[in-house]
This record gives sequence, structure tokens and C-alpha cells, in this order.
Amino acid sequence: MNPSTLPVLLAAALALAPAGTAAASEWAPAERIVLVTHASPGNSIDLFLRTIADIWTRRKMVPAGVSVENIQGGGGDKARRHVAIQNKGNNHMLFGFTPQMLIAPIRMRSEIGAATFTSIAILTDEPTVLFVNAQSPFRTVRDLIEAARQKPRGILQGGGQFGGPTSLMGRMMSEEAKVEFAYTPFKTSGESIVALLGNHVHFVLEQVSEAEDHVKAGKLRILAASRPIATHPDVPGFASQGMKFRQLSRFRGVMAPPGVAPEAAAHYIRLLERTRATPEWQEYVRRFALTEQWRSGTELAAFLSDEEGVYRKLMLELGLMKGN
Repeated sequence: MNPSTLPVLLAAALALAPAGTAAASEWAPAERIVLVTHASPGNSIDLFLRTIADIWTRRKMVPAGVSVENIQGGGGDKARRHVAIQNKGNNHMLFGFTPQMLIAPIRMRSEIGAATFTSIAILTDEPTVLFVNAQSPFRTVRDLIEAARQKPRGILQGGGQFGGPTSLMGRMMSEEAKVEFAYTPFKTSGESIVALLGNHVHFVLEQVSEAEDHVKAGKLRILAASRPIATHPDVPGFASQGMKFRQLSRFRGVMAPPGVAPEAAAHYIRLLERTRATPEWQEYVRRFALTEQWRSGTELAAFLSDEEGVYRKLMLELGLMKGN
């Protein structure tokens, strides 16, 4: 061999090596993927995961299928432990993540918090709206506050477990207005909507997706929203009604169990990026007036750490937990 040709051959070999190595090491699921949620069927995070599962199935984006598993109980603790402990290192499981999955471990002083999981991605943020029964005499937030002023603890807010984002927002709203609502907790936010339909509570703070069908059917009315809603352009913001309390993020995303392969985590991030580009996903976002938000990997881990700090500070300030 002519010695002068050796560098050329080596360069060619090195140029080919990375491509071959990447192709050989790229991870893909070999089993059915399970999407786990702490919520009941029909809840907003359940709909979020089922939308993803449907897109992956219809478009054959995963080779061995996908299913959604609802593991309820313990304020989400049962689901968190199922994913973090029983399925540690499981490359074929993802966990639907919401603010409730930040708040519950703080209140319970659980060792299984956001940092336990492998960060994958957040895809959406959802406005919080104030629903009343369509037969309610309240036409504005100010009407509701004035009624609470006239009858302390006589105005009932319904919602999920106390300490969740909506109960915190209701507490902040009452603190700002210097009135006192009574909070009625239910096992799920869906149950609180049923209670509102039956006039057993006066208002509920929830996401649009939790009760959009009831609004369209004329059974519920929206008084205010944390930000403009494309599907309800006439709904005023809380700020326009003089309310300045903090509007908490209602993000929706997925995490993976601790100990999953980095290649698997990277695969799911790419898969979700492809999912966001589909017409089916865009229709889901439009239908529920969501805001697309994309955070993944280390950026997501930093965001969740900051959000944990926000909730811990709020709960201390509102007297919902004691400091260490």
C-alpha cells in the first residue's frame, strides 16, 4: 500500500464510524409502553396521556403498542411509588406529571419527589378557570366575593385534595379579597365538577378540559380565567376583575422511572417532539385551549425544582404546612 494513501483511508474510516456506531446504539422500545397516571379516567392528565397513546398507535410510532394505566390512591403516592420503586429502570414506562405530583410529596414529606424521576418533557400548560353552575346568581368574580363577605365561610369551593393548585389559588384569592371561602375536597376534580352540576358547591377552579362539555351544554358558566382562552374569547381574566393573586402553572408532561437508560430517555424526547407536530396533537391543543410549552431533559429538571420552591413557599405563607 502506498503510504501516502493511509491518511486518506483512515479519515474515511473515521468518518463512517460515528454513523455506524450511532445506528447500532440507537434505542427503540421492544415491548408495549405503559403510560401511568395517578388520576381517574377522564381527568385532564388522563386525556393528555390517552391523546398521546392514540397518536402513537394510529401513526404506528411505537412498534409494540401503548396503554394507559390509572393507579389511584394516596394523593398520587401509590402511582409515584409504582413508577419510582416497583419499576425503577423500566425503559418501557412513562409517568404523567402534573403540579399535583410536586405538591403532594411536599405536603406528605415524601422522599419520592420530582428529582426522583428521569425528566422527559412538558408539552402543555393549561389555563385555570372559575366555573359556576349556569343557574348561579353570580355573574362576576366580584359577585362571588361580595357573597362571601356577607356570609363568611358560606360560599363553598369544590376541588380535589386540599393543597392542590386549585385550592391554593382559591386560598390566595380569598386572602387578597379578605374573605373566607369554605373548601370542600373530593377524591378527584371530576367529582367536584359533578358536585357543582348538582349545586352542592358554589364554584370550582379547574382547567377548561375538566368541564368544557358542560359549558358547551349550557350547564356551567365560566366567570374568569387565568389567561385568555381562545375557545371562550369573552371570558375576562382575573386581573381585569381586580384580582392580582398568583396564577399557578398547570403544566402537563411525562417523566420516566429513575434509572432508565439515557438512550431511552433521549428516544422518548424525540418521539414527543414528533408527536407535537401531528395534526391530531394540534387539534387536542386547540380543543382544550391549551398553551404549548416545551421543556425537556435538564431544562425540565431545573424548572420543576423551581416550581417545587414556589409551592413550598406558598404553603408556608398560607399556613398549610410548617417549616422544618
